Amino acid sequence: MKKFLIFLIILSLLFINSLISAEKIVVGGTGACQDLVRALAKVFMSENSETVEVPDSIGSSGGIKAMAKDAIDIGRVARELKDSEKNYNLKYKEFALSPIVFGTNTDVGITNLSSSDICKIYSGEITNWKEVGGKDLKIYVIGREKGDSSLSEIEKSLKGFDKVKFPESIIIALKDQEMIDKIKGKEGSIGFGTLSNFKSSRLRTFSIDNVAPNTGNVQKKRYKIYSTFAFVYKDLSGLSKKFIDFVFSNKGKKIINDNYCGIVK
Repeated sequence: MKKFLIFLIILSLLFINSLISAEKIVVGGTGACQDLVRALAKVFMSENSETVEVPDSIGSSGGIKAMAKDAIDIGRVARELKDSEKNYNLKYKEFALSPIVFGTNTDVGITNLSSSDICKIYSGEITNWKEVGGKDLKIYVIGREKGDSSLSEIEKSLKGFDKVKFPESIIIALKDQEMIDKIKGKEGSIGFGTLSNFKSSRLRTFSIDNVAPNTGNVQKKRYKIYSTFAFVYKDLSGLSKKFIDFVFSNKGKKIINDNYCGIVK
């Protein structure tokens, strides 16, 4: 009995010690690269005892603010730091490129849209897919709030979109996952986001001006609309450094490619 009690005590001490020694980091921020970072974290954790938590989106701005307050260990962003954020003295490290795509959950009868088509759809001038050569099906337009990183890149890179004014009928999604959910919920809808998120959600994507939204076309500068994913942090050490080293390893780069993103050279 005494030996059994000693054995239980030893087991308890080993268990407590494992809990104390187990490390965990939180990588929080934008939803644009949420699926990608989760894929990286999943493989990393399968090979290591430590935990990398990738919570739901709080946006690039939220990730930067949380990092500045030491509420998370690494921030994930889909844009560069604004001048007002540079006072936080955070380091910024790019790790992937992702095409920003327009897509739908429905076979609308076409696979390509011109820049002009997209501008007319988002301004409310075109309201049915048959007007752009597709099926006789109402278009439900889903957008993002001003300042969203994907919207900002579209305004910068898609000809004419910076002059588009959203109609009152537009449906606004506040987060990347909400955009995906709203597209899935409306037959004939159109929305936008990163290729990695759209592919992982099995949504259909459009070529734009007959250029397919793939990483090869982004890296050749043929497809113009893309996000640059980056980590923000204060100082890298311990598990944070180990995870980021993994992201930039050959295995990490393969995961990035497998998730429809390009490597930052």
